[in-house]
Amino acid sequence: MSANKSKNKLDLSSESFPFVGKIKLNESGFGFVQFNGVGIYVAPKLLKDKGFNDFDLVKGEFVSSFDKKKKQDGYTAVEIHKAE
Repeated sequence: MSANKSKNKLDLSSESFPFVGKIKLNESGFGFVQFNGVGIYVAPKLLKDKGFNDFDLVKGEFVSSFDKKKKQDGYTAVEIHKAE
């Protein structure tokens, strides 16, 4: 029963939310999308082989995350596609 209890806990950090915005690509391979006044980090693995260009209109899902380097809360894309 205790194993089921731990499975039923709600993990707020895993809940994703939709976004739409223009992507700004970085030379290092990652990107950022501005949405409702916040920057959403887009990891290189999500951009690979998708043919994004600077300022393409994109849509996807993001989650709340913690930026270990900056030691502050942030947002990270978990899914991204070109918006049509």
